[in-house]
Amino acid sequence: MFNPLQILPLAQTSGDPIPQEAYRQVSSLTLMFAILSILLIMILSMIVVLRRSQRRKADEKKPAPTEHVDAWAESGRRFDNSITEIDPNDDA
Repeated sequence: MFNPLQILPLAQTSGDPIPQEAYRQVSSLTLMFAILSILLIMILSMIVVLRRSQRRKADEKKPAPTEHVDAWAESGRRFDNSITEIDPNDDA
């Protein structure tokens, strides 16, 4: 069985263009495989991180809806009548 990696030391010392071309092909294929592997690992890790963050958001307890009260009605309820009483004898 022929292994292209066995000819690498020969390609470096030989003046033959064919083993040097084989060395270039093997090295370029190795580089492309390494780059594609890194990209695949990065893409898979991004998918895992995004899915985990979506699950955490879905699992969080949602706050109870805020009860909206009419501001004027609340103001009327809290109003103190003692400051609006008018004394008819007070002319000052």
